[in-house]
Amino acid sequence: MQTKILVLRKNRLLIGLALFAAAALLVFFLLKRNGAPASGISGNGRASVDEYYRTEATYRAGVYTCGISLNDTVLSLEIVLDKDHINSMRLINLEDSVATMYPLMEPALNALAEQLTGGVAPEDIVLSDETKYTQLLLMEVINQTLAKAALE
Repeated sequence: MQTKILVLRKNRLLIGLALFAAAALLVFFLLKRNGAPASGISGNGRASVDEYYRTEATYRAGVYTCGISLNDTVLSLEIVLDKDHINSMRLINLEDSVATMYPLMEPALNALAEQLTGGVAPEDIVLSDETKYTQLLLMEVINQTLAKAALE
């Protein structure tokens, strides 16, 4: 086995080190500039990363579904959750015939979704007088779905 000698020219070595140092400084300043502050609210109005992870999680984030049985039809309610917030709700596979038979289903869900995505807790929901019974049915299904996603 022969020994190999690697000859580096001094100027190439210095240029390589200078480029590496410049790249490291650039990365450092970009991370420092774009990073969230350690606490409080950042300039864009959003909570900092540390504050986000310090808040306690209520749900496992994800998309959850639960079935609603109406006579011969089964509807699926889809709820999209963050760790502590309901992002959206919708009825999946709502056919025209079902929407015709149960015309209050979609408006009732939209009214509930507006409150729940606005930060109102499920136990503090105010039911509408016009769609009270439909909303009660939907709230049962919503509570079942949220129970699936709840952290113990």
